[in-house]
Amino acid sequence: MSFRWLPASLLMSAGLLLLTALPNLPNAWREAITAIALGTILLALYFARRVYLRYTALREHATQLRDQIETLNLELTRQQRRRLALIEHMPIPLLICDEDAMLRHANRVALEWFGFRYMTGKSLLALTFSYDLYLLMLKAARRQSVVSGEITFSFPKERQAEATIWYLGEADSRHLFAIALIDKSELVRLEQVRRDFVANVSHEFRTPLASIRSLAETIHDDPEMPHATRQRFLNLIVQEADRLTRIADDLLSLTRAESMTPVKEVFELAPLIQQAVQEMEAEAQRHQVQLHAEPTPELKLLANRDQILQVLLNLLSNAIRYNKPHGSVAVRAYAHDTHAVIEVADTGIGIPSEALPRIFERFYRVDKARSREEGGTGLGLAIVKHIVEAHDGTVEVESEYRVGSTFRVKLPLFIEAP
Repeated sequence: MSFRWLPASLLMSAGLLLLTALPNLPNAWREAITAIALGTILLALYFARRVYLRYTALREHATQLRDQIETLNLELTRQQRRRLALIEHMPIPLLICDEDAMLRHANRVALEWFGFRYMTGKSLLALTFSYDLYLLMLKAARRQSVVSGEITFSFPKERQAEATIWYLGEADSRHLFAIALIDKSELVRLEQVRRDFVANVSHEFRTPLASIRSLAETIHDDPEMPHATRQRFLNLIVQEADRLTRIADDLLSLTRAESMTPVKEVFELAPLIQQAVQEMEAEAQRHQVQLHAEPTPELKLLANRDQILQVLLNLLSNAIRYNKPHGSVAVRAYAHDTHAVIEVADTGIGIPSEALPRIFERFYRVDKARSREEGGTGLGLAIVKHIVEAHDGTVEVESEYRVGSTFRVKLPLFIEAP
């Protein structure tokens, strides 16, 4: 029963009591009982009012506290959702573990890294197969501080990563730690490429420089050298100097292809192929190789004309220099979907299957001795690859050892707006 009905109930009870008892009592008793009853009623009304007001105040306070608790719970839920959204959408793998290295949460990138759909509740070691990461996690749990280290993962594929682990706090009486992984595989690969490149450049320059120095010292130390011998040595010095020039020019071309956005223009592909064939005709005759271009349909490219010409010249030069006597080189172009396809096919010495994945690397040569004899720098195909990729194209090769090779370049066609 609500407190608001208590005064009325007391009045009704007291009235019934007086109506029942007063007629049978003397006047003195009747007056005394009436006074006592009225005093009791008034006192009860006073205390009932006080209790009702106190109850109302407590109820309002309880309602306010309940509203505050609901507001705090909503805000806590929002904060947890924001934290989970932040963790989930971070572009790096992020894992949350307890002090026993049991996984509590893994974001989307971490699941993709390790190839799992669900990781929570499992051991970090069983999921990552990395004992080094497991030891680093235990070290962070022991210190409860930030630790980091280089980790090599072999599952599901080999990766070099930097792991950083820090203490988050307690939840459900467990200490929680966050593990952030930063993939450094590409940086490690690029660093290795840089070291290899510097070593290769040093080697490529050192060889002709050593030859020039040796020949020059021989001429200098022998004033009585026969004229024919002196002339032959001088010709060799000029050849080695030309080789250095070619290496320097190819390095500059490679640098431009890698770092500079090509300046594009619209041009017909057929005249460019004819120009490349004409420029390489003399070299083809020297090597006793037949060079011809098949009829090219009307194809337009939006590209850097000089760079595409260099691609053709490099491919034709390789096809001629690594051909057989009385061999042939054919150039053809055609449209395939939205791309122009340029093919350079030769009947040359071919490329061994184990060398195919590496032929576009800088300074890589299938036949090192023959390449140097022919004046190659080992950069031609690397230049081709970077120029084509800078034009959003692709380059591929099909080859059979001692039978011939076909290089295929795909470049986007220029499509005029209707």
